[in-house]
Amino acid sequence: MDTDRKILIVDDDPIIIVELSSTLKDLGDIYVATSGESAIATAKDIVPDIILLDIGLPDIDGFNVLTEISNNERLRHINVIIVTAHGEFDNHLKSLSIGAVDFISKPVNRQLLEKKICSILINRTHITNTVKIKSQTQLEQLNNQFMNLLSMLTEAVIITDTQGQIKLANDYSKSLFGYKELSDKNINLIIPAEQLTHQNRVDELTDQKDFTPIFRHMDLIKHNGQVIDVEVGISLHKNEMGYLFLYVIRDRFEKKLTQARLLKAALYDPLTGAYSREALEVDLDKTYGKKSNKACYVGCLLDVDRFNELNAVYGHSHCNKLLRDITNELRKLLEKLPLRLYRVGGDLFIIKSIQPIEKVNYAATKEAIQHAFSMLLKNVSQQLEHKLSISGVMSFFSTDILKSGAMLPMLEDAIKSCKLKGNSGELIFVENTNYSRTIKVAELAQSMLSGLNYDTLSVVFQPKVNAANEVDSAEALLRWHSTNPSPLNLLDFIGVAESTGVIINIGYFVLDQVCDMLNAIRQSQPNFDKKISVNLSIRQLADPTLVDTFNAICQRHAVPCKQIIFEITESVMAENIKVLTTVIHDLKTAGFGIAIDDFGTGQSNLSYISQLHLDELKIDKSFIDQITSEDGQYPIVDTVINMAKAMKLTVVAEGVESLSQANYLRAKSCDLIQGYYFYKPMPRDEWLKLVTDGS
Repeated sequence: MDTDRKILIVDDDPIIIVELSSTLKDLGDIYVATSGESAIATAKDIVPDIILLDIGLPDIDGFNVLTEISNNERLRHINVIIVTAHGEFDNHLKSLSIGAVDFISKPVNRQLLEKKICSILINRTHITNTVKIKSQTQLEQLNNQFMNLLSMLTEAVIITDTQGQIKLANDYSKSLFGYKELSDKNINLIIPAEQLTHQNRVDELTDQKDFTPIFRHMDLIKHNGQVIDVEVGISLHKNEMGYLFLYVIRDRFEKKLTQARLLKAALYDPLTGAYSREALEVDLDKTYGKKSNKACYVGCLLDVDRFNELNAVYGHSHCNKLLRDITNELRKLLEKLPLRLYRVGGDLFIIKSIQPIEKVNYAATKEAIQHAFSMLLKNVSQQLEHKLSISGVMSFFSTDILKSGAMLPMLEDAIKSCKLKGNSGELIFVENTNYSRTIKVAELAQSMLSGLNYDTLSVVFQPKVNAANEVDSAEALLRWHSTNPSPLNLLDFIGVAESTGVIINIGYFVLDQVCDMLNAIRQSQPNFDKKISVNLSIRQLADPTLVDTFNAICQRHAVPCKQIIFEITESVMAENIKVLTTVIHDLKTAGFGIAIDDFGTGQSNLSYISQLHLDELKIDKSFIDQITSEDGQYPIVDTVINMAKAMKLTVVAEGVESLSQANYLRAKSCDLIQGYYFYKPMPRDEWLKLVTDGS
């Protein structure tokens, strides 16, 4: 038998395997696989010269195996012969088409098969030599990796020949048993002879091809005489040198220590020592208690505000210490209360009651957590050189909600809602958290990422009027029409679109709808020049193709860029002034107009605004709401109008809902007024009728 040649027989019929093995045993080493997956794995492992492959296999068929081999760079040179009872012409043709060198129908003519195999092996000699050179290099690399891996293990790994002579022992095995060297010694030095009966069964095991590992508990003696309780796994393997025994020995005491360490690593946050998110999940799974209207668990989520900015300014070491200080302070404040502290994210902490709290104790529990929150801010802030702001939400949850794992997402949704309302830096008690809304938000995000349904979107137009009560221009506003009943509104939709990045394509959709409308009017009124305002979000402004895409949309609809004004909120402008300077310059160069929206609500630097070459300034509705009489005094509104006039900007007041507001603004020379007093947002058809009829 030529031991340099390898033949892989792939068949799930043991009789066929015996017949083929008997026929080919003198031509090379015989390897056997009884399924498609094991055939692929074995082929990758041994790189055989020839594969005899059956089509009908128990998992994946022979065609799939052949395809996998043909597509694998290391294996595609292997000669595959299909040996099957499915001898139809279509199978023959398909086999040759996807890489087989021959097709033999069962029952097999042994003499013919042997001649074909001999011929193929002779022709493959030079290929085999090439593969062996490459394999040797790879084997050396694998051997180095294997030795490095062995040195890292906390289990004793020992390899012996069938007589027990140790050929290899990793470092841990020497340390475990107290020997400086184990190579060339006999395994009976470590394992008593009565536990080595498998050594006498090598011939029996190899004849039966029984390589099933054996696991035993043993008491072994170390070099110093100490007895240790171990678990030993013994398995038989074969390589070029013959058969070898592999012993994997685990110290059961060390194993328990390792498990304890792993459990601690999983259940405790390594930075702060607080319970981890995994510990919270375990506790929630173990939540007990009957359904009751009188007892619930308290849950509180704390979030360090602007933590990323603190990281950027003060560094990770400072912020890691800050998290540890917060944890230590909370532990002190909560140590006498039946509450547990978890760190569930970078700067997120959860406080949860260990047991259900009776309804009569709700108020006392809320007060205790609120007091701890106040003291936390006071005590930790004293140690810092900067202001510390922490936001929090708290609520009571039934046993069912905790067991479902809904508490954390409900609290995360609640704190997000509070921050959107401007309630940062305080602990808010939320009476009713809405988990169904959280689920709907997640579903909406997944739906958007899978492909937004633009049929649910439309654009409406709210006119702006001048001093003569004439329609001067309009603002385009997005509307979302949910196909299913939903607790979500347009602001939720836009928030999800922002977070997923889908807002970029929605922005293009809105501009496309606006330009399509303008094009429709210009068909009958070529000189129609009323401008339309379109809102821009920060995600859109970060899109490098923004200006080019806007230009392309306008050109496609034959709409002059000067008829489009893009509105950017003051808060976005204030926080992203460096990015905006370039984008606004490019938009202005293309001919678009720029407006600053919601002016007065942000923290704009007026020197920056003067450098941005804006066209329009919109006074925020919150200031307009303060106007209750046309004879009153409203210095903020007056100042904004005078400033805008000095900068030669068109002034727009939005949210005007009364005659007294309109008259006051006109008396102060406000250029344009937008609001329900004159027009509500209207669909395209109504807008077209308004501007084309002139009514």
